[in-house]
Amino acid sequence: MKAVVKTKRGVGNIELLEVEEPDKIGPDELLLEIKATGICGTDIHIWHDQSVYVPPVILGHEYSGVVTQIGEKVENVNIGDLVTSPATVNCGVCYFCKTGHTNRCISAKKRILGVMGANGAFAKYMVVPARIIHKVPIEVNFEDAAVSEPTACAVHAAAEMGKIDLGDIVVIQGPGPMGLLTLQVVKAQGANQTIVTGISGDEERLKIAKELGADVTVNIEEEDPVEIVGSLTNDLGADVVFEASGAVAARRQAFDLVKRTGKIIYIGITGKPSEIDLDQIVEKELKIIGSWGTVWTSWRKALKLIASGKVKGAPLVTSKMSLEEWEKGFQMMEEKKAIKVLLIP
Repeated sequence: MKAVVKTKRGVGNIELLEVEEPDKIGPDELLLEIKATGICGTDIHIWHDQSVYVPPVILGHEYSGVVTQIGEKVENVNIGDLVTSPATVNCGVCYFCKTGHTNRCISAKKRILGVMGANGAFAKYMVVPARIIHKVPIEVNFEDAAVSEPTACAVHAAAEMGKIDLGDIVVIQGPGPMGLLTLQVVKAQGANQTIVTGISGDEERLKIAKELGADVTVNIEEEDPVEIVGSLTNDLGADVVFEASGAVAARRQAFDLVKRTGKIIYIGITGKPSEIDLDQIVEKELKIIGSWGTVWTSWRKALKLIASGKVKGAPLVTSKMSLEEWEKGFQMMEEKKAIKVLLIP
């Protein structure tokens, strides 16, 4: 079978290779036929040697797949089930796993699909531990299911870590996949007004944000978002700010957008240190929250939101391509010519 493989360390070093199909699975594993896999920012970082990974490894972790083979010890899974899963195969026994923070597993035995210790989904078939999968509701097609991983990340940030209150005024910085999914999750939780900010070049993404329910969109290079948020809140500021762009400047501006006693939830990764005046946390009595990945409950909530139509993945999928076109897809994502690209084996 063909697979998109990070062959060795360094910038680049990704190839479409012919590899053997998995022919053996363990008693607790499943063999999946992959239906679609989204290109994630992590894949782009690995392409540029800017992320943790262990080569050689088949990339890809935002996937949906159909069960084609079941290990002898696996229960409650059937051939033909459409499933998805988080990327992390946590150990289940370290302190963080035992206390419910499986996304922060610290075990040396931890594996990450498409990153280290386990091949990913940019291929026709993939083997996964049965214990990490989630069955996809019958109402959800395989393309929407492939967007469930970033949706679950948005749920973890907005519903489990950020916890929007009914009537909140919410700012979301960055109209990328995470920002647009976070927008939909906070709307589903009862946010009263939502403001999505972006920069020049984000025009199409800001347009989609409006279509997905954003009350106000702001190009911060043409308008002052602090002034606009102030006008909407009697100069109090937003109740909650989600920083989903990963830009250092946005991290700083979040403090100007949030009200005293408000909350800032950081989702985006900058990949470098950020200089921020932390006295503002004290002076404004702010709650500063970081959100990383997902836990089990994030997925159950995300799949229910997708099945109900309250979160839509289809508007984010701007391109579908074959594995042979992986490099074009990576470039489109990097150059912001697409919001989400799906690779179809």
